[in-house]
Amino acid sequence: MSALLETDWFVWGIGLIIGFQVLVVILGELLYRADRRALPIAPILRALRNTVLPLLVIYIFVVKILQEPADTVAVRVVTTTLWISVIYAGMLILNLLVFEQAPEGSWRYRAPSLFQDLLRMLLVAVGAAIVLAVVWEQNLGGLIAALGVGSIVLGLALQETLGNLMSGIALLFEKPFTIGDWIAVGDDAGEVVEINWRSVHVRTRERNLLIFPNSVLGRETIVNYARPSSLQTLRLSFGFSLDDPPNKVKGMLVALAEQIDSVLADPPPRALLREVLQDRMRYEAFLFIDQPKLIPQIVDDFTSRVWYAARRAGLHLPLPAAEEYQIQTPDREPAEPPLDIVAELKRSQGFDVLDADTISKLAERARIHTFGDGEILIRAGEIAEDVYVIVSGQIRQTLERDAETLAETFYERGEAIGIVSLTGQEASAATCRAAGDVTVLRFAIENIAALARSHPPLAHQIARILEVRSDAAAQALATQTGPASAEDEVLPVSFRRPQSEPDAEDHGES
Repeated sequence: MSALLETDWFVWGIGLIIGFQVLVVILGELLYRADRRALPIAPILRALRNTVLPLLVIYIFVVKILQEPADTVAVRVVTTTLWISVIYAGMLILNLLVFEQAPEGSWRYRAPSLFQDLLRMLLVAVGAAIVLAVVWEQNLGGLIAALGVGSIVLGLALQETLGNLMSGIALLFEKPFTIGDWIAVGDDAGEVVEINWRSVHVRTRERNLLIFPNSVLGRETIVNYARPSSLQTLRLSFGFSLDDPPNKVKGMLVALAEQIDSVLADPPPRALLREVLQDRMRYEAFLFIDQPKLIPQIVDDFTSRVWYAARRAGLHLPLPAAEEYQIQTPDREPAEPPLDIVAELKRSQGFDVLDADTISKLAERARIHTFGDGEILIRAGEIAEDVYVIVSGQIRQTLERDAETLAETFYERGEAIGIVSLTGQEASAATCRAAGDVTVLRFAIENIAALARSHPPLAHQIARILEVRSDAAAQALATQTGPASAEDEVLPVSFRRPQSEPDAEDHGES
C-alpha cells in the first residue's frame, strides 16, 4: 500500500478525482451568483469552468497518469488546446480589467471596439508564437523574417486601405462625432448614419448618401453641430435704407424671428446694427436653433418674411449702389391694375350691407398689406387691434391646446378676421396665419367698432358671422374633446367702446 501511494500516477489520479469535483462545485457556485447579479466576471468564470478546467484535467491525465512522452503528437495537441483556452481566458480578464472597468472619460473608456479587436489579435499572435516555440519546438526566426518581408509588400499594396484603417482607429478613439450627429466636412453637410473602420456614411439634406474615407476625414476640418450642445447660432445679414429708423428695423427683425417655430425662444433672438455704409445700413439678426438640418428652410422662411414685413412697415431693402443697369423692355407687359378697395368691400362678408357712401368713406381708411406664407396676423391669447378683410389668398386659423391642433379653419377672399375682439376686450382663442401669399385690407378695430355701433345692420351681420363660426368651432371641438362647455358659447354681441371714441362718421386711423 505504501508503494502504491508513492507512485506519481496514483497521487495525480486521487488529486484529479477530488480536486476536479471541488473546483467544478466552487466555480459553478461562483458562476451562479455572478449571473444572478449580472457581474462582468461571469464570462471569465464560465470559460474557466467549461473550457480551461476540463482541458487541464485532460492534460494531467495524459501527461501524469498515462505518462505519455512530451514529444508525442497527442501530448502536443492537448498542450496546444490548453494554451488556446488559457489565452482566451486571459483576453477576457484583460478586457474586464482594462476596458469594462475603465472610468468614464479616460482613454480606455473611449477605446473603440476595433482597437480592442486588434489588441486581442495581437495577444493571439503572441500566444501562437509561444505555442509554436515551446510546444512544437519550431524556430521562429525564419517565420518572423518571412512575415516581415510579407508585411512590407502587403503594406505597400494596401497603403490606402491601411491609411483608412489607422485614421479610423484615430477617429474612433477621439470620437469627434457619433451616429446621429449633424456634421459638415468642407462644403458637404449631413447626418452621420454609419461609422466603420474604412469610412463614415453621411446622409445629406437632399437624402443623398456621402461616403467619406477615414483618411480624408483625418485631413479635413470637421464641424460638429451637435457638440458641445445642439444649440446653434444662425446669423443673417440685411441691408436697409439710411432713412429707416434703426430701432424700428431691429424690432421688426426680432418680431419676425419670434414667429418662426424652429427658432428657440430661449435664448431669445436679437438684432444689431453692425455698420453704416454709403448707401445703406447693415443689420445682423441672431437666431438660435437646435436643428441644424433645418438651416436652409429657416433662412428661406425668415428672409421671405423680412421682405413682406419691410413692405408693410414702409422700410426699404436697398440694392448695392455700385453700378446701375438700364434694362430696356420695349414689349413690357402692362402693370397690374390698382386694387379697387370699394369693390372688394362691397363683396366682402358683413360689409356688403353698408351703403355706397359709407363704404367709400371706409375705403379711404383701408391699408393694403401682403403677408407671406406662415406669417402670423393674429396670435392666440392676444387682443386683436386690427380687422383684416381678405382680398386674395387664404388665412389658416388654428385652435390649439397643449401644442395639439384641435380645430383648423381656412378663410378666403371676402371674409374678415379679427372681428371677435369687437365684442369687448377679448383675446383671440385661435392663431391666424397666412396660408401662402395673402393680400388683406387692414382696418383699426376701433374704427370698425364705431361703424358697427352707428350701423345696426353691420352689427347684426358681424354677430351672425361670429355665431356661425362659433357653432362650427364647437362641432370641431366636439369631435376632439367632447361636447363644448358653456364657457365656449358665444355671448351676445356688445361692441367695445374705446376710451376716446372717434366720431361715427369720421373713422380715423389708429
